[in-house]
Amino acid sequence: MQNKEIIGLFEKGDESALEITEKQYKNYCVSIAERILGSREDAEEIWNDVLSAAWDSVPKIKPERLDLYLGKIARNAALKKLESEKAKKRDGGIKLQLDELAEAIPAPLSGTEADSIALRDFLNGFIRSLPKEQRKIFIKRYWLCEDVKSIAESSGYSENKVSLILFRIRKRLKKELEKEELNL
Repeated sequence: MQNKEIIGLFEKGDESALEITEKQYKNYCVSIAERILGSREDAEEIWNDVLSAAWDSVPKIKPERLDLYLGKIARNAALKKLESEKAKKRDGGIKLQLDELAEAIPAPLSGTEADSIALRDFLNGFIRSLPKEQRKIFIKRYWLCEDVKSIAESSGYSENKVSLILFRIRKRLKKELEKEELNL
């Protein structure tokens, strides 16, 4: 079933939208959450959050790409759960991917909404400016939280080459951020 048809079911409040969404997108969303959380069981729990959020928001938002929208919900829910778990454990640890990005974005924003918007807009432009293959690698690593090995396998590159590409992108990102003089 096409995105527009599924969204139409959501708009009508037809519960079959949830069943169809589950058949088409559950594995995709659960795999995103699993890469972030490191646990299939926790990722399965996230799926319920995805369905609930979709039921509430899809009729209002009417996303163009339902798969990407649901993936975003899954990613955000998994990151929220991860943060909650870290707070419970008080371990202060952070995922490797976020540690890597900290090289380019070393400090938190000053806290203003304007700064957050400026950084978001900058990052969107930066990512769009990357060559297609680099953009794919960057998104797989830092958005979908894939490990370097799986990125290498899917791209046909060696793990060393993927690591080098990511290193160079982070270095370029840091340089571009310094030029922009955002309040970091």
